Amino acid sequence: MARRFNVQGTNDFIVWAVVLLALGLWCIKDGWFPSQATLDKHPHEVQVKAPQGGVVKDVFVKRGELIRAEQPIVRIALTETNADVLLKASVQGEIAGVLAEKGATIGRDQSVATLIPEDTFYTFNHSLAFLSLLGALVCAVVHFLVR
Repeated sequence: MARRFNVQGTNDFIVWAVVLLALGLWCIKDGWFPSQATLDKHPHEVQVKAPQGGVVKDVFVKRGELIRAEQPIVRIALTETNADVLLKASVQGEIAGVLAEKGATIGRDQSVATLIPEDTFYTFNHSLAFLSLLGALVCAVVHFLVR
């Protein structure tokens, strides 16, 4: 005599598919189309600017070089006070471009270097979006195949 089991199906897989879809869409929005607040917190580029006008005495970095936070970038002899100012990197990253040369005159708030921060925020969002959308697809397929 064969037994008959009456097993009720659940909606767990479709619920997880919806949750993972929402997470994936949020990561797409935040990773590829960030808000201004997100861009302020995780900028794509950081400009190193001179606090006052002067003459560039030394350039310590070159394009493509990886630097750490607080590493010196340039030394400027200020024209107003004849004092030297050492401009340092605010974050760790890669030098995208050096806009000042030794002996060049620069003005106040003029950019002397461009730095690309070594920030994993966008990489994390891209990979999490891919994985969560893949998980949503798998959960939805399992739900509809088992139903």
